[in-house]
Amino acid sequence: MAKFIDIFKKNISEHRGKKLYTYYEGYDVIDSVTYSEFDSRVKDFGGYLQSLDSKGERALILLPSGVDYLTAYFACLFTQTICIPMNVVDDQSKAEMVKQIIENSDAQYIITSTKYRASLEYWFGSLVEDLMICYIDDFVKSSFVEEEICDEQIAYLQYTSGSTSQAKGVKVTYNNIYANCLIMKNHFAFSDKDIFTTWLPFYFDMGLIGSAINTIFNASSNYFTSAEGFMKSPISWLNAISIYHGTILIAPNFAYEMCSNIPTEEMKDIDLSSVRLTINGSELVRYSTLHALAEKMKKYKLNPLSFNPAYGLAENTLIVSAHYPEKGYQHVTIDGEKLRNNIIEFSDEGLDIVSCGATCEGVEVKIVGLENKHLLTEDEIGEIWISGQSVTQGYWNLDEETSFNNFLPNENQPYFATGDLGFLHNGFLYVVGRKKDMVIIRGKNFYSQDIEEIILKNTDNKLKNAIAFAIDINNTEELTIMAELSDNVTDIHEELASMIKNIVAMNCKIVPYDIVLYQEEALPRTGSGKIQRQSCKKLYLEYNTTNVKGN
Repeated sequence: MAKFIDIFKKNISEHRGKKLYTYYEGYDVIDSVTYSEFDSRVKDFGGYLQSLDSKGERALILLPSGVDYLTAYFACLFTQTICIPMNVVDDQSKAEMVKQIIENSDAQYIITSTKYRASLEYWFGSLVEDLMICYIDDFVKSSFVEEEICDEQIAYLQYTSGSTSQAKGVKVTYNNIYANCLIMKNHFAFSDKDIFTTWLPFYFDMGLIGSAINTIFNASSNYFTSAEGFMKSPISWLNAISIYHGTILIAPNFAYEMCSNIPTEEMKDIDLSSVRLTINGSELVRYSTLHALAEKMKKYKLNPLSFNPAYGLAENTLIVSAHYPEKGYQHVTIDGEKLRNNIIEFSDEGLDIVSCGATCEGVEVKIVGLENKHLLTEDEIGEIWISGQSVTQGYWNLDEETSFNNFLPNENQPYFATGDLGFLHNGFLYVVGRKKDMVIIRGKNFYSQDIEEIILKNTDNKLKNAIAFAIDINNTEELTIMAELSDNVTDIHEELASMIKNIVAMNCKIVPYDIVLYQEEALPRTGSGKIQRQSCKKLYLEYNTTNVKGN
């Protein structure tokens, strides 16, 4: 039997009456299960899937956050149904993505609830007639039969967010799940005393593996809400941490930025003293965010030593590197001008870059030259390559994809080329950007994240987000900036655009071709809230914006 399944069964049998998952909205508990109750739900739905002969087939999960989502996911794991965690469809862009994924995966099943029956027909029309629709709240029970599952079988397909390209289905095996969860258990010292408190969606690897699966792997408990609930009211997350004494927080940087901006009058009953890990990953971790969070939450007893910037990706199941628990985080200040020439020079003033921690035991990280593919030494920038048992089997229906089969000279060990650029310093990993996001203007290299950080750092909190990318103008690469105004900025001024132009010119020695300002939350995002850089560029090119204008 697959080792991960054995862990699941062991923890179910040893913690039958313990709270496992609790879904809340605001102050109200919507659904809650013990280990034993969850086991029963999984086997009930699993028996139904077996009656449909779903073994080996692909099944999309189209459900909102909730215990039902996890019931569907684990039922698929136990019946060897290759599930595809997805979001509910409520707009045209999501519908198009789901259609692409159905085609790419040759999915035969959709798992949803009766609440979305009409929605499926509306968005997909006759397409659903060719699929088996399984309603998690309306099915005929059938006896569940336990079958042998091998470690190397594909457990599920994790479709990437598409923040840099069209989504690809990462083939995650049962052994990948086990290996990565074991790595995190050892690195973060997870235990049955931990209480995960999060809002991350389960179609996002950080929410699925990082929060939900780690919970059951470590016999812990998990209190969660929806991403929509958090976005609408960030204080609801902090309230839950206070009420349920959460010990493990997991979120992207923007979420901690939002928490730093919660009005003080909303924080009166907040107590974060129970938190031992504040894991920050999935996007650029900003030093300014961590500093602001520490200052804001000092009064509410959040220990800054809990801050744990980390690095991971779906192709490694999840985690690659992280800081050691309750030891604080590392950061360096480097010369921005030298960075543009791919040179690391430490400086008292310049760019503050936060480390993503030390490589976790069980993962091997190499920094490789972009041109000659040779191994680089510390403080040299190159592409991040990884290997280990967490590295997945590749992409579904993309056997020609070469990212998973890269070799260093005189080595037989294959590496996954992440497409991320970074360097090692004192054994800690620093990520500076993505190859695809590198802007080359007049022969000079610029990292989009570098330009964005400079803009946000010098615009007096007038901007919420900034995105930098290059466009082709008469066969010449030109820099374009798209930015979201902070919620306290109601008018769009030429002065702000001029300020951005001067900041970039002064710090980067280039003049932006165009600057476009939007109201807050207007730029394209993934379901987990990350801004999609390539979608922003596509949006810009579609509308051919040439002047500063509003949303």
